[in-house]
Amino acid sequence: MISLFLKELRGFFSTLMGYVVVAVFLLLLGLLLWVFPGDGNVLDAGQASLDAMFTWAPWIFMFLIPAITMRSFAEEHRSGTMELILTRPLSERSVVLAKFFGAFAVMLCALLPTLLYIPVIGELGQPGWNFDGGGMQGSYVGLVLLGSAYTACGILISTLTRNPLVAFLVTLVTLVFWYIGFTALANFSWLGSWDLFFAELGMEAHYRSMSKGLLHGGDVLYYLLVDFLCLSSARLALRWNRGRRIQDGIQWGLGLGIAAVVGFSASWFPIQIDLTEERRHTLTQSSNEMLQGLDDQVFVTCYLQGEFPAQWKRLEQAIRQKLNEFSDAAEGQLRFQFVNIYEVDDRQTIGQNEQKLVDQELGFTRIAFEENGVRAFQTVWPAALISYRNRTESVQFFKSDIPEPTEAMIQGSINTLEYELSSAIRRLLRPDRPSIAMIEGHGELLTAEVADFVMDLEIDYDVYRVRLDGQLNVLSERLEGMAFRTNRFDLAIVAKPDSAFDSKDQVIMDQFIMNGGKVLWLIDPILTDLDSLAGNQSTMGVTNELEIYDQLFQYGVRFNRNLVIDLQCAPIALDAGPMGDQRSMQMFNWYFAPIAIPQGLGHPITTNLDPIHFDFVSRLDTVGFNQEIKKTVLLKSSELAREYKAPVRISSSIVDLPPSYFEDDPFPDQAFAVLLEGKFESPFANRLPDTLKQDLDFAFREKSVRTAQIMVSDGDVIRNKVKMGPNGPMILPLGYDRYAGRVVYDNKEFLSNAVSYLLDDVASISVRSRSIVMRPLNADRVRKERLGWQVIAVLIPLSLVGLLGWMFIYFRKKRFAAIAVD
Repeated sequence: MISLFLKELRGFFSTLMGYVVVAVFLLLLGLLLWVFPGDGNVLDAGQASLDAMFTWAPWIFMFLIPAITMRSFAEEHRSGTMELILTRPLSERSVVLAKFFGAFAVMLCALLPTLLYIPVIGELGQPGWNFDGGGMQGSYVGLVLLGSAYTACGILISTLTRNPLVAFLVTLVTLVFWYIGFTALANFSWLGSWDLFFAELGMEAHYRSMSKGLLHGGDVLYYLLVDFLCLSSARLALRWNRGRRIQDGIQWGLGLGIAAVVGFSASWFPIQIDLTEERRHTLTQSSNEMLQGLDDQVFVTCYLQGEFPAQWKRLEQAIRQKLNEFSDAAEGQLRFQFVNIYEVDDRQTIGQNEQKLVDQELGFTRIAFEENGVRAFQTVWPAALISYRNRTESVQFFKSDIPEPTEAMIQGSINTLEYELSSAIRRLLRPDRPSIAMIEGHGELLTAEVADFVMDLEIDYDVYRVRLDGQLNVLSERLEGMAFRTNRFDLAIVAKPDSAFDSKDQVIMDQFIMNGGKVLWLIDPILTDLDSLAGNQSTMGVTNELEIYDQLFQYGVRFNRNLVIDLQCAPIALDAGPMGDQRSMQMFNWYFAPIAIPQGLGHPITTNLDPIHFDFVSRLDTVGFNQEIKKTVLLKSSELAREYKAPVRISSSIVDLPPSYFEDDPFPDQAFAVLLEGKFESPFANRLPDTLKQDLDFAFREKSVRTAQIMVSDGDVIRNKVKMGPNGPMILPLGYDRYAGRVVYDNKEFLSNAVSYLLDDVASISVRSRSIVMRPLNADRVRKERLGWQVIAVLIPLSLVGLLGWMFIYFRKKRFAAIAVD
């Protein structure tokens, strides 16, 4: 068997045709990946990835592998050597396996030089060698398994004919149909509910995820079963004309039956290995559980389809891939389609279609791009509609109106695909939307100052601004037959009050908590503002008398009247003096603006968050002996922090402090945000008169049901900047840094996670907190060195094949020359 295997290898590489076949494969693949413009060009895509290769390779394999396998048995039949091989002490099984492994080894030899593409994208990466090695390994495994199935199919067809050309053409047609034909036919409506099963008979359905670095046990088993089916059929074909057809047919059918049972049994034990570094192809557990629990059909219509620039095609492909993952996880309960509303020629119909999408609250983006040296514009709809039981939710995958988005913006949209889709489906599945009360009446932040965060909340929740004014029924109501009051809202947010809560409002907030209400407290213990430094070099920070600190103390947290300064802080631009006729503005460390970096805390609220920005933040202490309250510090200062007690003189001269100042007598790890969970005791249990506590309408509750609160010692953590523009106030994103000109801080994500956690929506946190690393190519190097890298990527693999061929022929001639001399 080994001798026959080696004979196959020598037979292929001892002729010029063998090297020509491999060289054509590498040349065609190299041109498609590196030279020809289009979506599949690695340099045009600008990403340190070989995904395009794993897309093109199956199609090029359809020509390479039939050329390798067409002579395996057809040539033996035609030359009459097949009988000679079968007379040797070799079983038909051994002959088939030897031919298969010989052809498979040739295929691997053709694929091996493509590994030289990896150093090219590694060298061009920004930073260098910034590619997903694990995902690439998985993709190669998938391509090798697909190649083995192609090879087995070619071996089978070669046993059925005496003409190598016929074997080549039949194998080519068979592979085209087997790879894409089942998927294409599955789109016909006559298959009904069997369409998914029919599509999974084809190879493309099982290669799709492997080409992205995701290995499913079922996909691997599928290709092994295809190998077994083809090779056992090839063995049967060899034995067919040698008698015992009935016995051989029974053995063949029995083998296929056992293989089918094994395959069916294995489907009950799904194994999935995501080899990508960020596990980006693995849905979170919460998404999987949601999709597996669907009891009715979900239908998604995406409108991002058409001829777009590469970055938009990348977004379209990512959406399609994510919907495929959702569909697989939903086990047929989620279906999707892509629609291009501009494929019709009638302008009136196009206008009507656009208006329908606008009416359904879908947004479009007017993109600009260069085409043949001319600036062109195009309208795209990066959005989808999701339908479930006569209800529809809209999803916006790209939320900017910028006509030329950066790669980072597109990558940001790709990173949030699972979150956007799963959130929309959860909204459809949820019978009622939770309600949130933004408390006002105590100098809380204005509507415009919290607008960015509130607009995000309104996607999933009903948000209302609520003024207490001592009215008991504002936050709760007394329902007939209920022993205690029922809350009207699920969560209350108190955002930076600057005036005192009167005694009635204190009790109303307390009873809201006792009846299970959740509260997000965003409190400034020290009253000051950065704007007060605009005209002066200094100002004072004084205690913010809110009359609720004792109440919050009873719940388990002390708000200290101090300000924390931290070496780990945000920058500020200050006037450094005159420079010619102008003032010199320079960047300094603004120690009154600590940055909390949530590392190592391991809590869902703070997982995978970037730094959170604070302004004039105070220290929190956890207090009390209530064993039913669990206290978790969510955000804290660095180890090089200090504090100033109130009243605090706030001066711009603090920027002159040297870093060594924070090394002398530091106060490390000061808490900025604390989560409290459990059953709280009312601080008013011994303060209210008995007549009020026994009032049936008031329905006083001394101890809460299990609930939660989050206390943050800075009200500005929720405050977005408001800039006056020509058409009125402009809302800047929460976390926006004007010096960087972009969103730098994760304040919004932190608050969103906090709200989700308080409302028991931990599933949304796990999806929202995912991140996928962007791996771009160095655009400057690609532009300047493009031709050189194209030559390297195309010619080096070909040169390697030429060198190996020369060495093989050289040593072969030398060996036979030595034999001739002997």
